[in-house]
Amino acid sequence: MADPREAVVPNPAEPVARAGRRHRVVQQGRIVLGPERLVACTVRDLSRTGAKIRVAPEQVLPETFSLVIAAHDLRTMTARLCWRRGDFAGVAFDGEPVA
Repeated sequence: MADPREAVVPNPAEPVARAGRRHRVVQQGRIVLGPERLVACTVRDLSRTGAKIRVAPEQVLPETFSLVIAAHDLRTMTARLCWRRGDFAGVAFDGEPVA
């Protein structure tokens, strides 16, 4: 069986198509895995359609989850895991921020 930490990894030789331009940032985030289960992460690149996050490589991520981003405001986005390599993961946002 494949290692779930390395799931959803595209061919690194192929460019990843993005709908929006990403900006380099260093912002604190939290991955919501349950009502009382939050996992710390760092948001490294951010656009209106997705982000690159840094999270411990041993932390298994579900296919979709809520991502709380602390910047000048507090946003909660529904995120879909697109790729995972080591301690970085790429996510696409589904819809508008969750109220």
